[in-house]
Amino acid sequence: MQYTVRRLDEEEISHIYKTYMKKDFPPAELKPLGHIIRSMERGYGFSLGVYEGEQLVGYAVFIVAAGCALLDYFAVVKACRGKGVGHEAFPLFGAYLQETLPEVHGIYIEAERIAKARNEEERVIRSRRIAFYESCGCVLTNLESRLFGVEYSILYLKLKDEAVPSLEAVDVIYRTMFKKVHYSCFVKLGLAGTID
Repeated sequence: MQYTVRRLDEEEISHIYKTYMKKDFPPAELKPLGHIIRSMERGYGFSLGVYEGEQLVGYAVFIVAAGCALLDYFAVVKACRGKGVGHEAFPLFGAYLQETLPEVHGIYIEAERIAKARNEEERVIRSRRIAFYESCGCVLTNLESRLFGVEYSILYLKLKDEAVPSLEAVDVIYRTMFKKVHYSCFVKLGLAGTID
C-alpha cells in the first residue's frame, strides 16, 4: 500500500471532526471543533490527512510550539484499521514536519495512563495503545500530565539526533494550547509520580 499525507483545510477538518472524531474519541478527550479551528487560524495548529490514493484512511491534529509538535489527535478510519496504516503514517508525519517545519525536533504524544485505568479492559486498551506508539519509534518519557481530569503518560518521537524530551517544551505547548484560566485550573504537568 502507498500512503501519502497532506495538510487539511478548515472545511476538511470540520468534516472529519463531525464524521469521524466524534466516534473515535471519548467526549472527555475531544476538544470542541472551534478550538481546533482557532489553533489553525492562529498558526500553532494544523491537521494532516493520511490518504491511499484519494481515500482518507487516517488523520492527525498537531499543535506546534517551542520547536516541538504535539500529536493532539491521531486515528485511522475504522474501515481501514488492522492494515498497518498507523505504522505507515508515523514516518510520513516525521517527513512532513522535517520538510515543512524544520525547526521541529520531536513529536510528543499523550496516552492515557495505564495505572489510572478503571478496569482490566481499559488497562489492556491503554497498554496496547502505548505499545503501538513504542512500535512506531516513540519512547515513553518520565513526564505525565493531567488535562481536564484525564491522566496521561507522555511519549516522544525524536526527529533530530540531538533532540531530547523536556518538561519545559511540553509546558510551552500546553500554555499555547490553553487559555490562561484553563491552564491554571485544569492543567498539571510533572515528572512521573509527582502530580497524583
